[in-house]
Amino acid sequence: MSILADSLVDRVAGIIPRYSMLSAGDRAGVAVSGGADSVALLHILQRLSAKLQIQLMVLHVNHGLRGAESDADEEFVRALAESLGIEISVERAEPGGGNLEQAAREARREFFQRSMERHSLSRVALGHTRSDQAETVLFRFLRGSGLSGLAGMRMVTQDGLVRPLLTTSREEVRNWAVAEGIAWREDSSNADAEFVRNRLRLQTMPALAQQFNLNLEGVLAGTAELARAEEDYWSQQIEPLYREITKRTHLGSILQVPLLTALHTAVQRRVLRRALVDIRGDLRSIDLRHVDAILSLCHSAHGHDRVIVPGVDALRSFDRLLLTSPGELKSRERHYNFELHWGEKCELPFQAGSICMTPLTRDCEFYANFKEEQGFAVEAAEIDGEALTGSGSPHSLCVRNWEPGDELQLPGHRGAQKIKSLFQEYRIVLWERRHWPVVVWGEEIVWVRRFGAAAKFGGAGRRERSLRLIYRAGDGNREPG
Repeated sequence: MSILADSLVDRVAGIIPRYSMLSAGDRAGVAVSGGADSVALLHILQRLSAKLQIQLMVLHVNHGLRGAESDADEEFVRALAESLGIEISVERAEPGGGNLEQAAREARREFFQRSMERHSLSRVALGHTRSDQAETVLFRFLRGSGLSGLAGMRMVTQDGLVRPLLTTSREEVRNWAVAEGIAWREDSSNADAEFVRNRLRLQTMPALAQQFNLNLEGVLAGTAELARAEEDYWSQQIEPLYREITKRTHLGSILQVPLLTALHTAVQRRVLRRALVDIRGDLRSIDLRHVDAILSLCHSAHGHDRVIVPGVDALRSFDRLLLTSPGELKSRERHYNFELHWGEKCELPFQAGSICMTPLTRDCEFYANFKEEQGFAVEAAEIDGEALTGSGSPHSLCVRNWEPGDELQLPGHRGAQKIKSLFQEYRIVLWERRHWPVVVWGEEIVWVRRFGAAAKFGGAGRRERSLRLIYRAGDGNREPG
């Protein structure tokens, strides 16, 4: 074996334990397209398998985009796996519409995740090189990515992907394969300048290197390493802060705007990016302009404001910011109407809470004192039982959601007020209003959450005839923080 071969195999042998990529006894997949990088990676790992005590499996995706050429790639990879005595799994997956490169990439990642579960693989090794890393950093920079985007590809990802060749240039890998007499397939689409990544590799980077810095690849890859270290540090700092100002609900993540805007702008952006990951699962297609568009909501002069970025609907209402999936709010049913029975707890849908009506006793007096401490998690009101039953009215007591046009006359007020106006006065956020509980007797409103009993039905001073209404907020309707 040549010195070049020894050095590259030894380098990978050192990188794998340094980054905890694989452990003895692991069963690892190797993504092999048929190109030089992935084929070289397979040969290197096969030579190291006994030393590392690992078992390999070849994974290949045939996208069918190049017809007979794609099929020939598949046959090449099948023959390669057989020659090395390695099991292989092949999937045919034609990418859908839209961005062809992105769709193909997502199809491969989905195949890798399924393969890990189906074949008990602990890791999937990818053949990305330092050259790929440099192209990724430049591409993201030109697209407007933030610092986290400039961190590029990781050596090891949370979903089990590893990149043992990420510190090795594409030229080094090919030189090693040539020296070892290893054959590979050339993908004709790699020369198609219609693809952005191809233009970067074939035109933009060579021109920049020639005119500005011959070590451009090393500079960009080094930038990724620096940015990655920064991101790793800040992720540890941001996590407790994020949890302090954010509440996860059935709708999404709710952030306290005053606490968010009190932070340094750089920290605000990081907190928001962390929140976006909670909703989307990743930050693909998210760049600085999207994060700043959401931040601008927090400084808007309007009581309510909204913006939609890829995969996230951001809605600010007063001093709360809700991040949810697009269409989530509209997809939920609004209406409910349930009859209340004495002594029975009525669980409201949509996590809107629960209501129970009972004769007034001293046992439930303490509820009224807990409003401020529990963020209105528990509310209590006294209702005049005679006003409900003494008139001989055939109506039953029901609880329903608030409807536009509903009015409530509060004690001490001359006339009724629109509940919508009370929402504004009490700064009730928009997404809570949809399922806001209202207790009615026929067409008359008896009680409304947060605003209490109507003047006509208030039971204060008539305890011998009073009923106790106890409302408990659902998890989705409690004040965050």
